[in-house]
Amino acid sequence: MKTEAEGAADEERLNLYDGEGRVVGARPRRAAKASGLAVGAVNALVVDGRGQVLLQRRPRGKENGERWDKSVGGHVSAGEEFDATLVREAGEELFDDPRSPRIRLAGSGDELASLLRGVDRGRDVVLRRVAFQKNLRDVRTGPDGTVRNVLYHVAIYAGRTELALDAFRPPPSEIAELAYFEPAEVDRMLLGGRLASNMAFLWLTQAHALLGG
Repeated sequence: MKTEAEGAADEERLNLYDGEGRVVGARPRRAAKASGLAVGAVNALVVDGRGQVLLQRRPRGKENGERWDKSVGGHVSAGEEFDATLVREAGEELFDDPRSPRIRLAGSGDELASLLRGVDRGRDVVLRRVAFQKNLRDVRTGPDGTVRNVLYHVAIYAGRTELALDAFRPPPSEIAELAYFEPAEVDRMLLGGRLASNMAFLWLTQAHALLGG
């Protein structure tokens, strides 16, 4: 059996931030979330040409198991910037490849317009950052029954693609299913409790920017 120190050594290390978003250190995931300082996260919603939203269903046995979650999400690893995390997580979750060349990130509105004109959206996913939220507190009961109280800074991204569902390659250990939904159906899923809690918050606070981005 591993000691607590050995277990921490195996954990992914996360950046720690002050209230203004400046990096002030890094710790293993569990220690970072319990530190009282903010950790970083990225959230993205990808929309197709018909305005349908790509969501992922979490596997049974995982946190938020069987509920529908955002297209892409993840924590900012130690030494990483938010945009780099988004590219890595999108590659991992949509194509099972953290360096997938099919993930294209626009740094500005002009670059986004250029990418949308130039790339094959039947092959690639184009993303841009639309918001950055500081000091969001996430209080919930974890799978082990303990109450977690974690402070987050979150970068939020809108994505565009024309990819059919069978063109994605999500890792089955992390994602049970990908599916497109009309926004009205996502509203019904919210009311029916079928969305993961952070997806529900994202939809309530950022849907307009994400669907219009």
